Amino acid sequence: LPELVRPIILNTFLSELPNCLANLTEKVKFDRMIGRNVLMKEADKSSLVQALVKWLNQEGMIVLAETVSRHSQRLYNLLNPGWVEQNLYEKLVAAEEAIYSVASDHMVNWDIEDLRTAFEKAGLAVEITQEQTQTQMYITPNLLNRWFTTSQTTARPSYATRLAENLKQEEVEIVKNLFHRYLLNQTVNWNNTI
Repeated sequence: LPELVRPIILNTFLSELPNCLANLTEKVKFDRMIGRNVLMKEADKSSLVQALVKWLNQEGMIVLAETVSRHSQRLYNLLNPGWVEQNLYEKLVAAEEAIYSVASDHMVNWDIEDLRTAFEKAGLAVEITQEQTQTQMYITPNLLNRWFTTSQTTARPSYATRLAENLKQEEVEIVKNLFHRYLLNQTVNWNNTI
């Protein structure tokens, strides 16, 4: 392609994008910035939005689709409460809901209004549309292993590790066995808020 229409591909973390762009040129301004789940895991969403806005044209727009983890699928809802002893099911619900209130977890410590505030603080007019989506998800052995691993090799604690903060280890094992017994190799409805 001619140089003027040739795409430039930058492979970088979002938090490093403003510096990466500055290293290329200070003259670039964007009409649109489009992304999917780009802010979801960022620790300081507000500062990052402030940095990105500097790269917009006067009439420029940032258009994002962000999954709001704290309003998305709960794994306990995949289980029929009749499959579990009532007291354990109530403890499971409480333990899983506690995951979504961890203030230090950047994936769940924000909500729609936090994004609105970040963009307004950056001087932008904000329009937010919230959509509930439902897709089909096939529960594979790998997915269950990822949810129920207790290894600390990943930066983010697993579902089982988080449950163990509020459940006894034998209760986590019971829950794991229920998932394997009733959900392994099954297709379930998966709900998200975007």
